[in-house]
Amino acid sequence: MRPSSRAINYRPPQSIDLVITMFLCMFAIALSAESAAQTITTEIPESDPISDYLEAIETAEAETSAYSAELSDLYFGLGKSHFSKREYESARRAYQRGMQIERVNYGLNSLSQTPYLLSIADTESFLGNWEESQDALENVYSINSQAYGETDPRMLPVLDELLDWYMDTYKERTRDGGYQNLVMSERLGNRISKILKTHVPIDDPDAVLRYRKIGHLHYFIAKHIKEYGEPSDSGFTINSGATTSSPRSTSHLHYQRGKTALKKVIESLDQQPNSSASDKAKAIAELGDWYLAFGQRMSATKTYKLAFQTLAESDESPQLSKALFDQPSVIKFTAIEGRQERIEPQEKNLQVSMTVTKTGVPIKMEILNPPENITKSEIRSILKDIRSKRFRPRLVDGITTESKFVLPYSSKKTQG
Repeated sequence: MRPSSRAINYRPPQSIDLVITMFLCMFAIALSAESAAQTITTEIPESDPISDYLEAIETAEAETSAYSAELSDLYFGLGKSHFSKREYESARRAYQRGMQIERVNYGLNSLSQTPYLLSIADTESFLGNWEESQDALENVYSINSQAYGETDPRMLPVLDELLDWYMDTYKERTRDGGYQNLVMSERLGNRISKILKTHVPIDDPDAVLRYRKIGHLHYFIAKHIKEYGEPSDSGFTINSGATTSSPRSTSHLHYQRGKTALKKVIESLDQQPNSSASDKAKAIAELGDWYLAFGQRMSATKTYKLAFQTLAESDESPQLSKALFDQPSVIKFTAIEGRQERIEPQEKNLQVSMTVTKTGVPIKMEILNPPENITKSEIRSILKDIRSKRFRPRLVDGITTESKFVLPYSSKKTQG
C-alpha cells in the first residue's frame, strides 16, 4: 500500500518547532562560550620560569636587601632554569651570585654553598672550562673536610658525589683530560678506602657499592694506561707506587687493588644478614670476570665454578642460575658510567653471531643482518670492537664451556 501524501508531507506541530529552535539556540550559546574560553586560554601566555625568578628576586631585594638569605635559593632556581635551556653563561652567573649570598650570610666556609659549587662545576664543564670545574670541586672537598675532618665517615657522601662527577665526565674529555679525571678519581677512591677501612664496618649496607666502585675505578685506570699510556707532560700522575713506569707493572698494581676491592664486596655481602644467594653469586662471578679481563684464566675458571655452586646450593629459583650462566655475556664494569643526559642511547640494531670460547674470547664472528649501505671498513671496525671485548663464558654444571652466541650490537654508523 502506497503511503498517503499526508504521511509524506507530515510537519511537526508548532510547539515542537519551538523546542527545536530553543535547543539550537542553547547549542549555539554553548559553542560560543567554549570558543570564548579557548580564545581566553590561548591569549594567556605560558609562565616563563626565568622571568618569574627575576621578578621574585627584584621583589625580595626591594623589600629586604641585596643579601637577604632567601635570595640564594631564588638565584639557585634561576641558575637551574638557565641551565635547562643550555644558557650556561647565565646559569654560572646565577649560581655564583647565590653562592656569594650564602657566604655573606653563613661564612666563607659554609657547607650550604656545596650545591652551588657542584652546579658551578657542572656548568663550567659544559663551557669547556675544566680547570674551573676542578677548582670548584676542590673547594667542595675543602669546606667539607674542614667541617668534618678528612677521615670522618660523614665525608663519604661528598666523596661519592665527587668521584661520580669525575667518572661521569671522563668520556667527554680529551685523552689527556680523561687521564686527569682518572688521577683525581684515584685520589678520591683512596680517601674512600681509608675511611671504609678505619671507620666503617664491613657489614655496612653501603659498603658493597663503595667497594664495587673502587674496584671498577681501577679497571678504568688500567684500561686507559694500557690503551694510551701515561702523558709525560700532563702535570698529573697516577699514584701507582711502582718502581717502573711500564704499563704492565702499572696495570698489575691496579689489577691487585681492584681485586682487593671486589673481594671486599663479597666479604661485605657475606656479613650482611639480608643479602641473598644471588647477590653473593653475582659478586663472585664479577670477581671471575675481573680475573678473566686481566688474563688470569685459571683463577677465573675456579671463581666462576664457586659462583655457580653458591647459587646451586641455595633455595633460590633455578631460573636465576640460568639467567646468570646459561649463555655468554659481555664483561662490563659499570658501577661508574657516563652522564645519561649527555650520552645518547644507541639502539641495538645489529645481530652478530659468534662462538665464545671457554676463556671468553669471541671467534667465528658474522653480522647476521648487515644494512645494505654498510661498508667493508665499517664491518671490520665492528668486528675489531667485538674482538677487543671479553665475555663471561657459558657455564655447564659450573664448568666454563664453548658456546654459540648472538650479540645485539649498537652501531650509530649503521643506523638508518
